[in-house]
Amino acid sequence: MIRSVIIDDEQHCIRALLSDLQQHCPNIEVAEACASAKQGMMAIKKLNPDLVFLDVEMPWMNGFEMLEILGEINFSIIFTTAHDEFAAKAFRISAVDYLLKPIDANDLKDAVQKVEWKMNEGSSGHHISNLLRNIRQPFAEHKIALPQREGYEFIDVSAIIYCQAEGAYTKVFISDKKTMLISRTLGDVEELLPSEIFQRIHHSTLVNVTCIAQFLRTDGGYVVLKTGEKLSVSKAKKEMLMARLGLK
Repeated sequence: MIRSVIIDDEQHCIRALLSDLQQHCPNIEVAEACASAKQGMMAIKKLNPDLVFLDVEMPWMNGFEMLEILGEINFSIIFTTAHDEFAAKAFRISAVDYLLKPIDANDLKDAVQKVEWKMNEGSSGHHISNLLRNIRQPFAEHKIALPQREGYEFIDVSAIIYCQAEGAYTKVFISDKKTMLISRTLGDVEELLPSEIFQRIHHSTLVNVTCIAQFLRTDGGYVVLKTGEKLSVSKAKKEMLMARLGLK
């Protein structure tokens, strides 16, 4: 059994989650349900749970602030939150498990299965540490968790120069001349990276605009990066890129 604690200031959300866990996740034992972050911290210290279902938005102290105060995280976390694009993007870029309210039963089962897998693999708390860092920083200073065969590698978003589609995979080019091939489509990667600094210049290419040194109209249009590499710009993307670079 996985011993868990629920922390949520909305009683109807606690009742719904308890019911769903009883029906769909019989391996989850709820040791305590807490209506505030303060009660949650006390329960965590007292019960030493394996898993915490943690609401993000709570009065007086939210879920992120509670984790900052706790310091060392030696338990798994599934965040629960109303739809919040900023929070959801921070969760995805940090490869952290989360559920959007109202919670779907299938999503709950999937999240619990992921937690079981991570517990069996002995995954560390780097994902949560990275999430807390990302929450505090502007998007351009985030670290993204890129999937590898053995787990994840955390890369500074600003160190990514460009990304190119390789079928169902994406090749990521990083500033130290390192490349990574990850099992995500370019569209998936584009959703994770901040639009403030990344621009699609071709159906198969996403580029960090701060790394562009030149835009040339010849040969149909292409950009020269600070690394000296040249990347083609498609006709469909040219107008948007020129506007982005202040050329229109």
